[in-house]
Amino acid sequence: MPVAFTIGLVDRFKDMTDWLAQGEASASQGYLTSEGGPLHRPSREWYGQVMPGSWAPNIDGDGVDGKLAGIGAIHRHDPGFDENVFLAQVQRLFFAVLEAWTALKPALSQGVMASVIWEQQKAQISAYRAKGWRNMLDGLSFTSGIVAGALSNSGFDTVTVRLNANSADYDLDGGARVISGDTNRRDWTEDWTFQRPSTMTTGLPGTITSESCPNCGASVNVDITSICPFCDAAVISGKFGWLLTRIDRV
Repeated sequence: MPVAFTIGLVDRFKDMTDWLAQGEASASQGYLTSEGGPLHRPSREWYGQVMPGSWAPNIDGDGVDGKLAGIGAIHRHDPGFDENVFLAQVQRLFFAVLEAWTALKPALSQGVMASVIWEQQKAQISAYRAKGWRNMLDGLSFTSGIVAGALSNSGFDTVTVRLNANSADYDLDGGARVISGDTNRRDWTEDWTFQRPSTMTTGLPGTITSESCPNCGASVNVDITSICPFCDAAVISGKFGWLLTRIDRV
């Protein structure tokens, strides 16, 4: 009887070890699986951090009242801040940031990302280039976005936008073979946090300036963001004022 009991423990331990090994193998591929199919696990490894001395809104703890108080604090020094206009610009910048990633061209996003998160994106792009890899977000769409939290303190205005999107998300090697991820389109949600110095105010819309396209160098007339008519790259003027500092998966 003791021998049988010991053998049973050994078998169970072996089963547990095999299960853990399978889990580690799945995780090393950048995504996990379940009975319902692959769960969304982006290949992106650039998440950034908020500005030193500041913090992101506590969305769950602060709730709607906290968000409204934060928006009110921003309005007190920037009456021109409009939540709906801000969200419309965030939607455009969402595509610019992810275009920089999938096209392996970090210059496309430099104007709207804070230095920490942009350097992280740039480093991963360099690593992918060295391996001949590329991440694909087929069918990328921006489903919705809401201001989920806001603050104005410690010298910074901070706004967190909860983004709902849909896309495939997988990596290709140099031979265009899928090496990780999910080729099926799935819904996913992330919190993108934007910050600016609290001394800044919202610029007047409609002011057109000439900017050089970071992709092809052509001169492009742009308000805040535009699309280069020569190469279809996103062009950012820098007048948006806010920088993407942090991304959190939800």
